[in-house]
Amino acid sequence: MNKHHIFRKLAGLFALCILLASTWSCSKEPKAAAGNTPPAKVQNGVKESALTTVTLSPQAEQRLGVETVIVERRKLPRALELGGEIIAPPGREVTIAAPVAGVVLAANGTEPQAGMTVRKGQAVFRLLPLPAGQDFIGAPEEVALKKTQYRVTLAKAERARQLLQDKAGSEKALQEAQAELAIAEAAYKSAEARLQLSNSHNPDSDIIAHSTMALAAPFDGVVQHIDVAPRQNVAAGTALFQIASQNPVWVRTPVYVGDLSSVDRQQPARISSFGAAKDGAAFEAQPVQGPTLSDANAASTDLYFELQNTEQRFRIGEKVAVSVVQQSERKGLVVPVAAILYDIQGGTWVYVKTAPQVYTRQRIELQYVVGELALLARGPEAGAEVVTAGVAEIFGTEFGGGK
Repeated sequence: MNKHHIFRKLAGLFALCILLASTWSCSKEPKAAAGNTPPAKVQNGVKESALTTVTLSPQAEQRLGVETVIVERRKLPRALELGGEIIAPPGREVTIAAPVAGVVLAANGTEPQAGMTVRKGQAVFRLLPLPAGQDFIGAPEEVALKKTQYRVTLAKAERARQLLQDKAGSEKALQEAQAELAIAEAAYKSAEARLQLSNSHNPDSDIIAHSTMALAAPFDGVVQHIDVAPRQNVAAGTALFQIASQNPVWVRTPVYVGDLSSVDRQQPARISSFGAAKDGAAFEAQPVQGPTLSDANAASTDLYFELQNTEQRFRIGEKVAVSVVQQSERKGLVVPVAAILYDIQGGTWVYVKTAPQVYTRQRIELQYVVGELALLARGPEAGAEVVTAGVAEIFGTEFGGGK
């Protein structure tokens, strides 16, 4: 009896377990169904292309000056981005030295400053020559002596002229007397100028001005640095100042020797300032033959380019970005750089003309730029028309900033 009772209890427990298991599996089905529901629901979704279409009236298109070109699929040489340095061309950075011993004076009473722009032939300093073994302080006795010598030679020259007129003298005697007079006059004026300079704070007197030699700029340029001060006594050969030409200038570009063979040395380079915008101004520099210098430690050799610097955009010693053309080419979609638009996040776009007066802004992926052309990794199909003039105006019209 007890065995039957125990058996019935075990059978009841077994049935209860089966019932609980079925109930649990049924309760899981709604949860599984709930797992297929997305965590977020987007309503009124709009594609990017639907937000970037601008339709202009014919009058607005004409007013904005819109121009287009055809996208081409062709080969474009690659560019190698390097760093360079602005230098003066050989022979266009010179140091002016004193030809003789003398006293340095400011030209026209204006003391020159480093960085000032000078024209060819413009006097930077004036030099009052000194006789050998003397300083610039002239004694009154020396002036009196030179004055007497000058008067004697003047009288001698007058007698030689009178004798020649009376046909009692020779032309040779007159020429010799005139030569002695010129030497005596120069010595007298120099001694008088030194005396006045030692007794006066005004170096602009006529006597001093006529007794000095002008130390002028040999070409148009900029005074790089000055090594003397006015009224300083200098020996012959003393460096006085340095002048460097600012137009044209050269760009010295070190190139890794492993890349040298890939550079097309016949093609011009593009020069731009460091930190300039991607669409900032770049200037063309022509290749020139320069010193064949190399750096073994950096494994580089130098290339040189000549750059016109009429607006003084670049300075001697300035570091610049240099883009040189490589001989290797890559085929892809080619558009003018003027067609590329950069947004505030740095994204690149072009406006594609899809219909008359209808322009669609399309995202592109830029590979590299060579000169005025750009190679795209992704963009409009070949044959499409992209805007090159009026890009910024259409962009402003799209976002309400245009007129």
